[in-house]
Amino acid sequence: MTGQRSLLPNALRVASALLCAVAFSSSAFADNTRIRVGYTITTDIASAALFSAQKKGLFAKAGLDVEAQPFVQASQKYDAFKGKAIDLDINAGGIEVGQLFSAGVPIVVLKAIQPADFWAVVVKSTSTAKAPLDFKGRPYGVVSLSGTNFGATYLAFKIENIDLMRDVKVSVLPPAGLIAALQSGSIEGATLYEPYLSQALRSGTMKEIFRPITLYRRHYGTTLFALNVTARKDFQGENKAAVARFMSILQSEAKALPQNLPQASQALSESVPALKETPQQVETLLKPYAKDYIADENDPAFLKQVQAYYDRVYEIKQIPRQLNVADFWIKP
Repeated sequence: MTGQRSLLPNALRVASALLCAVAFSSSAFADNTRIRVGYTITTDIASAALFSAQKKGLFAKAGLDVEAQPFVQASQKYDAFKGKAIDLDINAGGIEVGQLFSAGVPIVVLKAIQPADFWAVVVKSTSTAKAPLDFKGRPYGVVSLSGTNFGATYLAFKIENIDLMRDVKVSVLPPAGLIAALQSGSIEGATLYEPYLSQALRSGTMKEIFRPITLYRRHYGTTLFALNVTARKDFQGENKAAVARFMSILQSEAKALPQNLPQASQALSESVPALKETPQQVETLLKPYAKDYIADENDPAFLKQVQAYYDRVYEIKQIPRQLNVADFWIKP
């Protein structure tokens, strides 16, 4: 009897601890924060990190109900952002963010994620073109007259003293249209991005001649910003703790992408069937850029680089007014 009595307090303590754990777990999940995350369909670092975290259940464990919403065209995503149909955007273009802020859209940039590393200038494999100067007076294709595709191309050509709009015959076509126009010869060069870039090169009829980011880095000694995580200002202000947890998970997965590439590629391929790429193909697309994650936080030293970038974007008339990046690039 004495032994049984001594066991009773221990059993009660164990039962009490279990009940507390269950109660804590229940309260945490009962308080889940819903976050609607928009993304443009592409093979970028942030998308791979997002779906890797989703597959591992990391957001759910952190009390986050993450709803990923795909967009084929970035313009549709920005319209959804303005209409409050999404809360966060994990691959927002740097130029587009500046345009939204200039237009009075309440937007904040939480983190720069990836430079403009998967945009490239391509030509037919028989072309002799090698540099921006070779497209003077020639037909050239871009996906739009605004945004990262156009801005990166414009800045690269400007470094080589070629005004893209004045000196080149520019046509606007969707990515598939650019590839078809290159094949038919109706344009002599185009700026493509992944996954369309690799698809074009795999055809064997086209080749890459340079990347805008290479010219930009060589000339300015800094990176050409492209993709960023943004949030609606009101949502971030009302859900700071939840947004901070989301960002911590996303950043951890992005940093670990080079080591976690096969698993992240499989998660991205399975979660985004619109990519029409197998896990192995996604891994091949991601591998050259997986290590390019921008680790810098939005501190004063880093924002000086961002400010210089927006000043140049203003010079090429991609944003209507000069911006103070400290007004909308924040540390969450």
